[in-house]
Amino acid sequence: MRRVVALLAFGIGFAAAAFAAKKEEPPAHEAMPARVYKSAPGQALTKVSQAPPTDIVAGFLRSKGASAAAVASLKKVSEKRSAQTGITHVRMEQRVGGLRVEGAYLKAAINGRGELIHLIDGLARVSGRPAPARITEAQALSAALAALHPEQAAPALLARQGNLAEFDRGSFFHVAPTVERVAIPAKVGAMQTGFLVTTWTEKTNLLHETLVSGSGAVLSTELRTNTDSYNVFVEAPDKGAQTVVPGAGNGTAESPLGWLAGAQRSTDISGNNTHTYLDTDANNKPDPGGDPVVGGNFLTAADLTVSPATADNREVAVQNLFYTTNVIHDALFTAGFDEAAGNFQETNLTGEGHGKDPVDAEAQDGSGVDNANFATPPDGVNPRMQMFLWTGKGTHEVVVGASTFRAQGAQFGPALDPTGLTADIVLVDDGTAPATDACQAITNDLSGAIALLDRGTCPFVVKVKNAQLAGAIGAIVANHLGDSIFTMSGADNSITIPSVFIGLTDGNSLKGLLPASGTIRLADPPPLQRDGDVDSDIVWHEYGHGLTWRMIGHMSGPMAGAIGEGMGDVLAVIANEDDVVGEYSFDDPVGIRSAPYTDYPRTYGDVAGTEVHFDGEVYGAIGWRLFQLYGAANKAELLADLVDGMNFTETKPNFEQMRDGILASVGAGNPDRVCEVWTAFAEYGVGEGATSTVKGGAIIVSESFEVPAGVCP
Repeated sequence: MRRVVALLAFGIGFAAAAFAAKKEEPPAHEAMPARVYKSAPGQALTKVSQAPPTDIVAGFLRSKGASAAAVASLKKVSEKRSAQTGITHVRMEQRVGGLRVEGAYLKAAINGRGELIHLIDGLARVSGRPAPARITEAQALSAALAALHPEQAAPALLARQGNLAEFDRGSFFHVAPTVERVAIPAKVGAMQTGFLVTTWTEKTNLLHETLVSGSGAVLSTELRTNTDSYNVFVEAPDKGAQTVVPGAGNGTAESPLGWLAGAQRSTDISGNNTHTYLDTDANNKPDPGGDPVVGGNFLTAADLTVSPATADNREVAVQNLFYTTNVIHDALFTAGFDEAAGNFQETNLTGEGHGKDPVDAEAQDGSGVDNANFATPPDGVNPRMQMFLWTGKGTHEVVVGASTFRAQGAQFGPALDPTGLTADIVLVDDGTAPATDACQAITNDLSGAIALLDRGTCPFVVKVKNAQLAGAIGAIVANHLGDSIFTMSGADNSITIPSVFIGLTDGNSLKGLLPASGTIRLADPPPLQRDGDVDSDIVWHEYGHGLTWRMIGHMSGPMAGAIGEGMGDVLAVIANEDDVVGEYSFDDPVGIRSAPYTDYPRTYGDVAGTEVHFDGEVYGAIGWRLFQLYGAANKAELLADLVDGMNFTETKPNFEQMRDGILASVGAGNPDRVCEVWTAFAEYGVGEGATSTVKGGAIIVSESFEVPAGVCP
């Protein structure tokens, strides 16, 4: 069964999103779609060979008509043999006229017999030397800043080495801005010489790569914004008390140097995999203070009945974030995100990949609330993860006698203060079943009363406006689906009464107290904030952005951006064996997403391109279904299949390309799982024949729920 859906993509959200300030051909990373060569199961693209993998790749490309110049332009970036599958993965880039070709890449998989079995050819056509640029690196930086940070003047040039120019970082940038002279592919004619400008802001953690043409036009901009012991919440405070758990001690296979390195303080902990520190003043440096820690034992106890800002709770935030970040590093290392794959470490003991890039993890970062972020620079440069505090639920309350019910306010109508509004509370009746949802004109008299009504199906502004028209001076909306509470959305300037939202159980209790007088008001004091540092769902999700950017490549735009968000959730639900994400931080039992991932209601055809987190939920649901099919006992196997699948996946992928990457991995090393992979994807519309395209702001999806014949027993 298939259905075709044409959707408009607006590309809104915190995840990586691409935009252009001044569009000119050719656009970055979209010059040509990658060509994918796959071998049938049990077969190969080339003959058995003992030649080096790069020679095997070159010979195959020549057999497909690649020119001598194109083959000569290849340069190996990495070569890694998978212990899981025995397959050697080779990654290559392209250099023409001494310049790296921006956006050009190649991924090849060669089995143990020296046969090429899979190749992704994202290479550009080579036709002579790139045409020279007409501007300098300084002018390219000025063009990028004019598009991104128009208030910021271009800094001075500090140094030049080869094709890379480095500029003064000053106080605005996190690291020195760089401008790399690159070759830009052209659809027709010769390549151009252009510039890749990399800027990373200090306070807002915005890491941009901007491609500027040789004439100074901004072609595209991409945002790339994961013996000792620890007393930690292993998942989150609502899933169990703090537990003292061991770290890597004197070393493990995943962390041979252990987790700790150098002198440590209770709010500033360093190691080979991460530098984790308190950053409440948002200056991207460790806050002063904290106590020296000797012996590697970080055992501060949390007190969640008081603010996260207490000295002890801040120590808990740092020790918990350090522990979780290392756990993720080790789990993903085992799954295949290791040194050769571009993981995050200060020292790479194998000599593969680039070191000097452990995660800078900033606990209780003061630059934001109710979110988190992860900026992923290229291999060899430290990524930065900023974890924020979250506003607890219950900013408002309903008081009836000795009973107090926590509530949230609304985006519309007048604001309440701590004194609030007191009146008789009256249950509404609109004369049409269900009569209490106020979706129709209300028939009972509410003059001078606070209306009590159920959530129902119509917009909040409709309900509250109907209560106002019936004479109410305030409104209480009770959730009819569960105990979740949230700020009611909507806009209607004609609404002149305040309103609050309460949960299902509290709504039923309140109805049982009627008739009664009550008060709706702003809570004073406000609810305690919650700390994302102790919620491993949030940490896993953010680290997942680093995984996909390093393993797959560019993850921006409405489709790939949604996959990046969804993959972050997939890691969290697998790690914690729970179909709800971020319920502690969001202070809501159904978590931060629109629905739990078990029996998730939306499918691939519903991916609208309007918001990457919402669209990414569909990919999160696929990942949770995979976890159900593999079983909890095999989650390490699933994680390895997901990570290894990224070796077979094109940059800026869609859902079916992610599916095919996983299938290529399991087909080569874990064929018994092919049925489960097809089943999970097909259940959510990414079955055989499903297709999607992204053109400008439009996404066109043709979904399919079919599993190929003969795949499953």
